[in-house]
Amino acid sequence: MTKYEKFPIALTGCRTTNITLDCCEYDFVILSDTNIHELLHIDDNYVKIRNIKTKQDIHSLAPLLQNMEIINDPVWTLVTLKQNVTTVMSKALSLYAKNAAVDALFYANRSRGVAKNNTLLSSLWLKCAAYYYLEAVIAKNGSIPMPTHMLTQLRSINEDTYNHGIINANTCLGLERANRSSISRSTKAVIGLKEIVKNHTEIVVKKVQFLLCSSMYTDCYFYLGYITRNIVIGTAFKQRIMKDYIFIINIAMDLTTDQSFLSEFSNEFVNICSTLLR
Repeated sequence: MTKYEKFPIALTGCRTTNITLDCCEYDFVILSDTNIHELLHIDDNYVKIRNIKTKQDIHSLAPLLQNMEIINDPVWTLVTLKQNVTTVMSKALSLYAKNAAVDALFYANRSRGVAKNNTLLSSLWLKCAAYYYLEAVIAKNGSIPMPTHMLTQLRSINEDTYNHGIINANTCLGLERANRSSISRSTKAVIGLKEIVKNHTEIVVKKVQFLLCSSMYTDCYFYLGYITRNIVIGTAFKQRIMKDYIFIINIAMDLTTDQSFLSEFSNEFVNICSTLLR
């Protein structure tokens, strides 16, 4: 970490909240116009370093910097940035929620469109829609979604308006299938997918081990599906890879081929996502 001492640096992510777990990495942001992105292993902890640029759009930065704790700020640039972030946070989270809700509706429609002739793809798109929907709900309630903690964040929402949608999203995700066997299969597949797109696997392995040892099976199952969603929709995961690796995606995301379920819930979820956007 000493090589970063000359930069303005702040701690972000779940380590600045009261819902962090022992398995969580430390997320640091550095104010720099150079491209810095590094994963360090320090004293059995993982540390992510990433840079934010001085002229980056404040509304896109704000959710990332929610609850930021300034570590080093020699010329007070982060103090000013934190004040600006606080000012726009409400609007930034509203924009985040709207974008997530739009994505949820998009993937729900994709799921409905192929439910009769391609159940694996329908199941994949429906799960993508469910994750986006839950992200939107969390953002609407004032927090940036955190993959390992999203179920905890959802449990803390007291607004009854979203209950129906949350229950349906959880059903679409198949959380009732969370057990050691399904998680073991999914973990191996997720690691395989991350290696395909040349992504780090260490944090995933550490979190899965911790969540399993803590008997947090549902949170672990949810987390693995969320990570898979991010890989599938990522720019590195093109159509060729989708075609070549649908089998491993199926295992990683624990997809269903129940056509009646997919037809019913993809149609219902289109309506749920449309309601969220009103």
